[in-house]
Amino acid sequence: MITTVLKTLASLNPQLRAQFITTLLFRSGTMAFPFLAAYLLGQGRYDAAAIGLVVAAFGAGALLADLSAGPLLQRVPARTVMLGALTLNASVLVVAPAVSDIWLLLALTFFWGVCYEAYTPANYMATVTHSSEAERKIAFSCNRLAINIGMGIGPALGGLLFAWTPSALFYLNAAMVLAAALFYALATRHAGRAQANKPAPTAVPATPAGASAPAGDGRFWAVFGLALPIHLAYALPPTLLGAYVINQLGLPSWWAGLLFSANAFCVVLFELPLNVAMQKLSHARSLTIGYSLAAAGFMLMGVSANPFMLLAGTLLWTLGEMIVFPSLLYYVSEVSAPQQMGRNMGLYSAGVNIGLMAAPQLALALGPHTGAQAWWLSGALVAAALLLILAIRRQPRLWLVEQRA
Repeated sequence: MITTVLKTLASLNPQLRAQFITTLLFRSGTMAFPFLAAYLLGQGRYDAAAIGLVVAAFGAGALLADLSAGPLLQRVPARTVMLGALTLNASVLVVAPAVSDIWLLLALTFFWGVCYEAYTPANYMATVTHSSEAERKIAFSCNRLAINIGMGIGPALGGLLFAWTPSALFYLNAAMVLAAALFYALATRHAGRAQANKPAPTAVPATPAGASAPAGDGRFWAVFGLALPIHLAYALPPTLLGAYVINQLGLPSWWAGLLFSANAFCVVLFELPLNVAMQKLSHARSLTIGYSLAAAGFMLMGVSANPFMLLAGTLLWTLGEMIVFPSLLYYVSEVSAPQQMGRNMGLYSAGVNIGLMAAPQLALALGPHTGAQAWWLSGALVAAALLLILAIRRQPRLWLVEQRA
C-alpha cells in the first residue's frame, strides 16, 4: 500500500506535487488552534464563556472565508489567495501571544479563522485548474492525504511543545506556515505560473464525455444539500467520539485513542489506493458505495457498548469517508461552470464548517446521555441522502448522468 501511495504521489504533475507539499507543511504546523482554549485558560485572564466566544470567533471567520471564496476567486488568482492566506495567517500567529484585551483577541481570532480557511477553497480551485478530468479525483485524494498526515503531526507536536512553553506553539506554527508559503511561491514561480495566475474563465465548460447537457446550478445545489448529512455525520467523530466512549459508555480512554488511530491509519494507507482502484466508477456508483458504508458505520456505533462493535463501526465509516469526500469534491468540480467554480468550492467548504458547528449542538440537544441516538440519527440522515441520490441519478436537471460503470 505504501508503494502505491508513493507511486501515486510521484505521478502528480509539478503543480499538484507543490500543492501537496504546501498543504502538508501548512497542516503540519496546525498547533496553536487545537490548544487555544487550554492556552487561554492557562493565562488566568478569561472565564469559560469568554474563551468559548474566542474559539467560536475562529469558526465564524472560517465560515465567512468560505462564503466569500466565490467573489474573491473570480477576481484574484487561486495562487495569490493561497500565498496571501498563508502569509497573513503567519502574521496573526506572531501577534497573538501579545494580545490580552478580550475584544481585540476576538477580532484577531476572527481574522485568524478567515486567513486559515481562505486557503482551502483556493487550494481546491487550483487543484481543478491544474488537473485533468481523468486525474482530478486522485488529486483530491492526495490533497486529503496531505491534510490528514499534517493534522496528525501538528497537534501531536503541539502537545509536546505545550508542556514546555505554551506561547512557543504560536511561533513554531507561524514558522511552519511561512515555510509553506515560501515553498509554494518558489515551486510555482516558473512551472505553470501563467496558468496559476490566470483568473477563473467565464466560458461554459465542455460537457464531459458520456454526460448530459449542462443544467445550470440545479446539479450543484442538489449535491450541496445531499452532502450536508455527510458533513453533519462526520463532524461527530472529532467532536463527540471521545466523550461518547469515555464518559457515556464508561470504556477506558485508550479505546477512544484506538478508534482515532484506526481511522487515521486506514485513511493514510488506503485512501489513495482505494480511489485509484475506483477511478473509473461513475459519480453515482462511487457515492452510493460511500454513503452506504457511512450510514452502516454510524448506525453500528449506536448498537451497543461493545468496543469491538465500535471498532467495526469506525472501520465502516472510515471506509465510507475515504470514498465519499474525494468523490464529492470531484463531482462538485464536474458540475460547476468555470465562472462558478470558486463559489461552489467555497460553499462546499462552508458545508463542512456548518457540519462542525451544528453537529455537536444537535447531538447535545438530544440530551446529555443520548450519544447512541446521535450516531443512529446521523446514520439515518446519510441513508436518507443515499435514497435521494438513487432517486435523482437519472434526472439530468439534478444529476450529471454518465455512461461509466
